[in-house]
Amino acid sequence: MPQPILCPVRNNLHLTRKAIKTFRDQDIAGGVEILVVNNASTDGTTEWLNSQSDLQVIHKMTPYSVAKSWNTGLEFLFSRGHDHVLVVNNDVELLPYTYRYLLAQDAAFVTPVSVREFSVESGAPAHPLELPRRPHPDFSCFLIRRDTYRSIGPFDENFKIAFCEDGDYDIRMFKAGIRAFCIDMPFLHHGSATIKNADPQEIKMIQKQADANRAYFAKKWGFPMASPEYYAYMRKDEPMS
Repeated sequence: MPQPILCPVRNNLHLTRKAIKTFRDQDIAGGVEILVVNNASTDGTTEWLNSQSDLQVIHKMTPYSVAKSWNTGLEFLFSRGHDHVLVVNNDVELLPYTYRYLLAQDAAFVTPVSVREFSVESGAPAHPLELPRRPHPDFSCFLIRRDTYRSIGPFDENFKIAFCEDGDYDIRMFKAGIRAFCIDMPFLHHGSATIKNADPQEIKMIQKQADANRAYFAKKWGFPMASPEYYAYMRKDEPMS
């Protein structure tokens, strides 16, 4: 059975092409099944996606938030019988063995580590289960189990557009006894490409909503995201085995 990958997109076709190429190049047994949630792209992304026969695409006429895009795709893929999904931004590039190594962790929620540049020349580490772990998951690329999603529930769609939905889910998992983590394996992240390449009006809207999301997060949990209180609550300074 192909292994599922979920990728929400909003424009940035040049990056989406690169991202999907690395999805297709995953060396995992059975290959991959790629689902794209296309959030009203206007730069030719829609036409390109429709020309790719191996992609499944959910087209939205108005953009979904990150949280709603994730929920929509996860519900679709889990309803098809998958017990895990690899969720990836369209501004990332994966090493060929990323999916295989994440799945080998047999974890409820696990991610690699985002970097600004990397090389594939050295090849895969010999032992995926011996890679160091850190309590700092990166939601730009994460593997989530169906049981985890069903237990914790969907991502909070009160976080509109983007920002803070990831930290909220990390806390919710932590409160439920799930310690999300990353393994010491890189993936290339071009970083906030959507906002960087948006038009000025959209950038202003995204930034305004990001501030509203931060305020909602602080009200919900009693401290700001990524604050000293947040890290203390999540015990981020504790080493992981």
